[in-house]
Amino acid sequence: MTTVLPARLRAPVLGRAAAVLALASAAVHLVLAASGDVSAVAMAGMALVCVPCAMHLWRAPTASVWGLTALVDLGMLALHAPVVAGHGMHHGAGAGHVALGLVAAQLVLAAVALLRR
Repeated sequence: MTTVLPARLRAPVLGRAAAVLALASAAVHLVLAASGDVSAVAMAGMALVCVPCAMHLWRAPTASVWGLTALVDLGMLALHAPVVAGHGMHHGAGAGHVALGLVAAQLVLAAVALLRR
């Protein structure tokens, strides 16, 4: 038996799922920051950027929040994909692939949320 959620409940469910993905992305950045590389400070900073987005997605996933989330996710994919593909990432390649998967999943949720509005 399948249950169809009313429209007013679907948006918070998608927002909360995306918030969890954003926090998971922050965790991946923190794992990479713990590597002790020179980029550790940048990785910790990137982890902190995920937290406000997660908070907004959890509390009130409005169209503007989803739009900003989609833009940030596209930017992360554009910046990180070449690195994960082998152009500079020596440590944490597995974490990089996980991070790209998290971002891609969050981007799909943002697209679904924006198209349903």
